[in-house]
Amino acid sequence: MTTLSVKNAGLSYGSRPALRDVSLDIPSGSLVAILGPSGCGKTSLLMAIAGLLAIEEGVITAGDRELSRGSTRVPPEQRGIGWVPQQASLFPHLSVRDNIGFGLRKGRRRNERVEELAEMVGLAGFLDRSPGQLSGGQAQRVALARALAPSPDVLLLDEPFGALDSVLRHTLARDVVEILREEDITGVLVTHDREEALDLADLVAVMDEGRIVQVGTPVEVYESPATPWVASFVGDTVELAGTWRHGALQCQQCGAADFCGPTQNRPGCTGHVVCSLGDVAATAQGYVPEDGAAVRVVVRPEWLVPSSSGIPARVRGVSYAGHDALVEFDVAGQKDRVRARIAAPFLPSIGQDFHLALRHPALVFPAPQDAALA
Repeated sequence: MTTLSVKNAGLSYGSRPALRDVSLDIPSGSLVAILGPSGCGKTSLLMAIAGLLAIEEGVITAGDRELSRGSTRVPPEQRGIGWVPQQASLFPHLSVRDNIGFGLRKGRRRNERVEELAEMVGLAGFLDRSPGQLSGGQAQRVALARALAPSPDVLLLDEPFGALDSVLRHTLARDVVEILREEDITGVLVTHDREEALDLADLVAVMDEGRIVQVGTPVEVYESPATPWVASFVGDTVELAGTWRHGALQCQQCGAADFCGPTQNRPGCTGHVVCSLGDVAATAQGYVPEDGAAVRVVVRPEWLVPSSSGIPARVRGVSYAGHDALVEFDVAGQKDRVRARIAAPFLPSIGQDFHLALRHPALVFPAPQDAALA
């Protein structure tokens, strides 16, 4: 197994920066997801790690080996790094067997390794087929086996499940993670799918405009996002204007008795905030607001739950998703609207009176410069 490290990497395409002072440590044997919108630099970072692009600044190492420093870099084929692309890109004139074994020397060991990998990825009976006889999921399994054939220390996965339907994507993704664990391979997964990143990865690195803006476990990134943008990118949010107050509330007031104290990956309440949801427990994210300061309040829809003693509201709309729905509410006496995620069997009707309570500390960030929240 190999620990991969990127330190202060910079890369530009002409005058357009692609990577800006990127640093990321990928622990040996872990799977790290690089999550971000299109054009944020995810694939550029992956190509730099693979040796397909030269970084202009910084250094990339694998274990005690220096792979890239400025214009000096180890060739891709000497890095011990495998690559699974978004499209399988199989050789159409070769069989599945020859596609998997393409990078191996011919001989008995090659045949044994190909058969071992075909069994591992669930294609033992497909070795003599051509790529044209495979489904999209089967083709991606061949691409995975081909990347694993030379026994790489690190495997890079560039949105390999993006072209598959949702059910197949989930199944194949779980199989890939299991294989990486079994083979003790360090993995880097590039994706723009937040659910995929949160579900599969040990660590999530969120990128935006060529920078890594937060690295943490899936729980840390979701429940303690570094910025409002990270919060909204990794999950649905409700944003409100509020006023910060020092001191924790009495638990019977905020209804968050289980969350007031710090636990693993959750800092606990650091104060409270007055907003359209009432006077609620809150956690300031990365700074200490002054008492009475205007702040931006961020909560997730699933943190708002039905409660007979909660704030009064009226159902304005329901966005049904089968297992649950996002329900939009007008809060009584307030101009703000909020959304709560409610399980499908308990959905209210449009126009119905309702009561809501917050069952998680609100996240607090500095107020926007224009002090206007949509």
